[in-house]
Amino acid sequence: MRAAGTRLLTRAQAEGMARTDIDGTDLFALARSLAWLSDQPSLAPRADHLFDVVVSAIVTSAGSRDVERAP
Repeated sequence: MRAAGTRLLTRAQAEGMARTDIDGTDLFALARSLAWLSDQPSLAPRADHLFDVVVSAIVTSAGSRDVERAP
């Protein structure tokens, strides 16, 4: 999962869709933090907001129009 995420991040960075000051380790840490947050019942009402915050920490403004949330 980490290697695949790193490849996707590298490709997004090359296309100007993701920040270039993060790497696969950072991406994996952010994904783990989202997983941890999903296990916190007190944060459930803020899950969508927190997801958006994490995505905005990765995706550049050029790429934000291409980000779609899964239903």
